[in-house]
Amino acid sequence: MRPRRDPLTGYRVYDEADVRDARLAHQLRRGGYLLEQIAPLIAQVRAAGGLEPLEAALCDWRGRLSARGRAMLAGAAELEAYLRKRG
Repeated sequence: MRPRRDPLTGYRVYDEADVRDARLAHQLRRGGYLLEQIAPLIAQVRAAGGLEPLEAALCDWRGRLSARGRAMLAGAAELEAYLRKRG
């Protein structure tokens, strides 16, 4: 979807949703996501009416990511301790 243009200047005019989408895309690109992955996500955010309706899903996702990271760190620590005992 293209932003509208100001009839007097010809400049593109971006609304809050456009700015939100650009910032979200920028952050996802910084996180290593490909544009092919970002486009459907932006479409979902637009269809939901913004990030607020998706807040619970995002919090759940963040929690699962954090738990996974902690489990990986704990597993690495246990592996190191095991290898030290055997070494």
